[in-house]
Amino acid sequence: MSENIKHKPRLRIGMFVHLDLPWMAHPFFTSSFKIRTRKQLETLLQLDLGRVRIDLARSDPEPEDLSADDEPEGDGDAEARDQLRADLEASLWEEKNARIRVLKERRKRLNLCAKRYRQSVALARKLMSHLRSAPAQAAEEADELVSQMVDDLTADHEATVQLVNLKSQDENTYHHAINVMALALVLGRKLKLDRENLRLLGLGALFHDLGLQRIPSQILHKKGDWNKPERALYEQHPRYGVEIARTIGTLPDAVIEVIGQHHEHLDGSGYPDGLSGKALGALTRIVSVVNRYDNLCNGTYSGRGLSPHQAVSSMYTKDRARYDPRVLTTLITNLGVYPPGTVVRLEDERVAVVISINPDDLLRPNVLVYSSEIPSDQALILDLSEEEGAIRESLHQSELTDDIIEYLNLSDKLSYYVQSGPAKGR
Repeated sequence: MSENIKHKPRLRIGMFVHLDLPWMAHPFFTSSFKIRTRKQLETLLQLDLGRVRIDLARSDPEPEDLSADDEPEGDGDAEARDQLRADLEASLWEEKNARIRVLKERRKRLNLCAKRYRQSVALARKLMSHLRSAPAQAAEEADELVSQMVDDLTADHEATVQLVNLKSQDENTYHHAINVMALALVLGRKLKLDRENLRLLGLGALFHDLGLQRIPSQILHKKGDWNKPERALYEQHPRYGVEIARTIGTLPDAVIEVIGQHHEHLDGSGYPDGLSGKALGALTRIVSVVNRYDNLCNGTYSGRGLSPHQAVSSMYTKDRARYDPRVLTTLITNLGVYPPGTVVRLEDERVAVVISINPDDLLRPNVLVYSSEIPSDQALILDLSEEEGAIRESLHQSELTDDIIEYLNLSDKLSYYVQSGPAKGR
């Protein structure tokens, strides 16, 4: 339903309005919003916007003030109104441009994070290829990769997990290794590991699936469930990884332990040895949690991925006995109620994807918002802790249109990296 803006008594606080103008043709930060303040109302009334559409279904307007007068007539009044309109519009444009500058900075940081993620994947691919021909070189390259991320973490107490939206991903083994390493190091930092143990944790996470090199590709890439012999062979990959790690000759024992135990569980239900309790080291407990999370999100070799929200929920409600409770709680605290990669609908009906959390407010993460009126390379990146709206619900990708999937650059695989810098303003 639309209302003419000149009917002032009918346009009031609580109404949800749509402005039929391009985003850069008006001074408001969005083209659809609920009028929440007197300033917003007065600005709308004074600006020369013609007609404003009102969505009555999403409005809860204040009672109409029937005593309100129409605009007074007269040249002096007209001049005053013109000056007020100009002042209001200039003020609003100043606010909007300031927020656009913040958006550009957020996007710059996001692009830098994606660039570093790709560089890390490339280095992981390179060092894995050197394992047989030059194992000492491979170990040195791995230490360089891990040390760089540890430097970022130890230099910045506010580093958080960042979604890296990559439309197409190949060689998923390397993406998985970087995901697990990034998540493990963030948890290790939160669990107050010292620098040396962070380095060992990162190396263990990076090499944890080393043994998959000995699993036939027809098993790893099989579509559908494995049969019993196939699964039994796959479950030997931690042992194979230990054998390969020992041939390298330079990997510390703590790293080899992670490689051999990353599928073991606290309750003894894991593999290959069914270890439990105190038999599992502190580093192993961290890698086993983040490895399981990433496998749930991105799908194991014979399974289909869950949404980040589903993955966290499954681990906490169904599999809690398998994991160190302190580590699992730290994972959930650092991924939030809506982990990065979760697609959400906001209270104003906009669709967005969570890109990182706000540590001080897990219900209001940072999101990238779909908008048909804004080019995708300029998409809004909002810190919901600074916005009036909030998340209404999480969505499955199957509920989205192809346009939204393309705009948000969503893929079947999630990639995570560490974003350093102040958490606020991302």
